[in-house]
Amino acid sequence: MRKKALALVLFVLSSLSLANGQPRQSKSEVLRNVEFNNIDMGSILAALANEYDVAIGLEADPEKPRSQISFHLQNVIFSQILDGIVQAEPRYSWREDDGSIHVFPVNKGFDLLDSRIQSLQLKDVNRALAINRLFGLPEVQALILSKNLKPILPSPLDRARDEKLSFDLRDVTLRQALNQIAHASGSNFWVIRRYPNGTFEIKLQCC
Repeated sequence: MRKKALALVLFVLSSLSLANGQPRQSKSEVLRNVEFNNIDMGSILAALANEYDVAIGLEADPEKPRSQISFHLQNVIFSQILDGIVQAEPRYSWREDDGSIHVFPVNKGFDLLDSRIQSLQLKDVNRALAINRLFGLPEVQALILSKNLKPILPSPLDRARDEKLSFDLRDVTLRQALNQIAHASGSNFWVIRRYPNGTFEIKLQCC
């Protein structure tokens, strides 16, 4: 079902042809017609992350972890598509940070993600192991304990196929680290969901 939904999302993202001789535009500036009918918002964002090769992180609203949205836009660029998403689901806003896109609840974001780490060096790891090492850092563990949070992290065995990623992250936020891991892995998308019992779940795929 997830693959079918993503295929539908990609199908309705149609580019408008450019006249011959015009300067080549960046993909984010290409005009498109978009139409989404009752599609999961996370699926749309994951498809956009893949289409535009940009890291997109979604902080799901704890009061409504999943949203089905519908909208139709004509002659719009990437940023206007994002505007259309948050207009269709006004619980959310979006912003750009160092080339990555963050979609977050307007009421209250997850402040843990704005915590900074001193450094994380990893060599030849898969994406799931990278996430586990990131949230296993002593300073991150201390914050998690102080906030009475309970992380659900992806199993390193889930992505144990031939994936060898290396990172040298210094003085970045957890959000920025997730962006870099998602982009390096090729997924370009991550989502974090929080639950009333203090549990939070991270996935580098939809949904």
